[in-house]
Amino acid sequence: MRVLHVSDVHCNYKGLRKVLKEEDYDAVFATGDFECLEAVRALEEAKAKVFAVTGNLDDPRIADLLEELGMSVENKVVEFKGFKVAGISGQEPKTSVKLLMKEDFDILLSHYPPKGFVDRAWSGVHIGLPEVKELCELKAPIAIHSGHVHEARGVDKCNNTVVINPGPLRHGYYAIVRYDGEVFVELKG
Repeated sequence: MRVLHVSDVHCNYKGLRKVLKEEDYDAVFATGDFECLEAVRALEEAKAKVFAVTGNLDDPRIADLLEELGMSVENKVVEFKGFKVAGISGQEPKTSVKLLMKEDFDILLSHYPPKGFVDRAWSGVHIGLPEVKELCELKAPIAIHSGHVHEARGVDKCNNTVVINPGPLRHGYYAIVRYDGEVFVELKG
């Protein structure tokens, strides 16, 4: 499975449309901070299934539209191509983590990275969530797709879980992630 991972669109729907058109993918994982309805609407142009969660800057209208379009995986697990994909709400992450503690999943979408992994801010402080780290350690998914920390673009490992922060699409960054026995990540932009 080949995934286009975007995060932190921050209303750059033109850039999102361009990436959706130019890349080849089997699914789109979008990890929040759309900031405008036009950015969510741009996801309708994807050539494949979209799985999305909100970010901390997204208001309830964005969450509602993602749900209405069948893209939201917040607080649930969805099966796709043999993988169970789960999502943490960017607006209520602690509630989402509690709900997902009861579920089994292979891939986690979270706007917030786990504390200590692709989460170092300019100040040098790790600003990921301890709750996401705890979920990673207890559930050991194959991968966590995150965002939020623009300056922490990269790939890391939380035990055996690959943690991906593609960087902000607002600045042209995204990732192509292949699930082919292992997880292969290509940061782009």
